[in-house]
Amino acid sequence: MSSERTPNPYAAPDAALSDLPSDDEITDAVAVHDRHPLLAKVVGDNFALYARRWHLDQGGWARPWHWPALLFEFYWLMYRKMYLVSLVYFLATFSISAVIGLAPSYAGVALTGLLGLRIILCVSANELYRWHCLRQIRRAKARFGTQPDRLQAELVRRGGTSGWALAFAIALMVVITVLGEA
Repeated sequence: MSSERTPNPYAAPDAALSDLPSDDEITDAVAVHDRHPLLAKVVGDNFALYARRWHLDQGGWARPWHWPALLFEFYWLMYRKMYLVSLVYFLATFSISAVIGLAPSYAGVALTGLLGLRIILCVSANELYRWHCLRQIRRAKARFGTQPDRLQAELVRRGGTSGWALAFAIALMVVITVLGEA
């Protein structure tokens, strides 16, 4: 019989001390949340992630690359409740795509335009989302500025994400695809 133990494949991996956040990192994260409580309410569970992307602890511009916006553009916009921006993006991509159907000789230009539009969204997505969140805060303050509890509730309602909006976006694309094939 061997004296070596077989590792338990179901056990949680051991975390190295360097993987754990330091006390200073935890304090900094709490401080950012405390300095931006309304923004934290609007963003919801992913506030720590977006606080880093927006450089809230350092100031300056938001980090300029957002993979979900590149890969799932319209769906990401709808999921994040950015309905006005998603409508503009949808109309722009629909118009450019119509060029491909109506003037096939310009298909290369239209495809370049679609790629360019997608890259522009990807590069500006973090700043665009910050603008959207700050706009939601301004609108809620204008309506409920003197009622802190109502303001907090309104920010939670307006912010966060929407699975229903994502489902609507997917259903819309399925309908457009089916109608396009007919």
